[in-house]
Amino acid sequence: MNWPGSKLLDPKANSEVGLRIDDNDRVRILTAVATRGARFQVWRVLVITLSLLILLAVPLTDTVRLDLWSGNHHLLGEQVGAIEALKGFVIAMALLWGFTFATNVIVGRFFCGWGCPVGYVSRLGEDTQLKQRKRGLRWALSHLAGAAFVATFVASVMLWWVDWRVLVEGSWTARAVVVGIWLLLCLGGLLHAVVWRFGFCKTACPIGLYYRFVTSSTPIGIVFSNTPDPCIECGACEKVCPVDIDPKRLGETLVRDDDGPDGEEYYGDAECIRCGDCVEACEMIFKGRPGETPPLRFGRVHSESHD
Repeated sequence: MNWPGSKLLDPKANSEVGLRIDDNDRVRILTAVATRGARFQVWRVLVITLSLLILLAVPLTDTVRLDLWSGNHHLLGEQVGAIEALKGFVIAMALLWGFTFATNVIVGRFFCGWGCPVGYVSRLGEDTQLKQRKRGLRWALSHLAGAAFVATFVASVMLWWVDWRVLVEGSWTARAVVVGIWLLLCLGGLLHAVVWRFGFCKTACPIGLYYRFVTSSTPIGIVFSNTPDPCIECGACEKVCPVDIDPKRLGETLVRDDDGPDGEEYYGDAECIRCGDCVEACEMIFKGRPGETPPLRFGRVHSESHD
């Protein structure tokens, strides 16, 4: 793959590694990673599918639903009053928060990088951009996949608040209102995929902002080690990071100089969403260097060297 700009040189052998980087184009680096096999993609799809199925299963099985259409509130499969259903909703949210908090303590913001539907919408937007130069079947399918995921995600959220039977038994006015809200939220999801993407994760996501403040050093995360093989300072890991941090300095308190107020301090590990893009970019570079170990990888943070 040809990259514009200066050539990345191997400081050891003074020879080309094969990748040219001269900008912050995350999508193009992801394209290069994909051509060499994005090994995390299958697992990411499995995790996000599980998240979406759980989100759909709760209201469809009448485990919890607050029905704003006809008052058909449910809790654990039984019809209940609004107060009881609201209590069930609060408990369900508390369980979800407890699970994500527990994972946050062990592996940091793993849910943000792997299980969050909003973050996955960002990736689907990038996937469409990735294929736009060759407009054909794959480009069309990427658009359809993105739209289908957004539509399903929005529907799964709405089902917590409106019984799906409104589309069959409701008045034409009720149907029009529900479909109109669904279409409006789908439009917001598509705008997120095209415009906001991971900028939302960095600055506006309430869950991400909360975990940013409560995260300390975690035992498992992305590890940078300069031994046995040193980092060649190619910059690919920084350029591909969706939240604009340096993966080589996650264990440090850094000073913000891009987004947000200049001079604001933040802890690198608390910002990292554990998506693994930097690991795959690093592996891609070192695939052209037989016998050498990529400096970035998932592992036990405190058992690794951080030279």
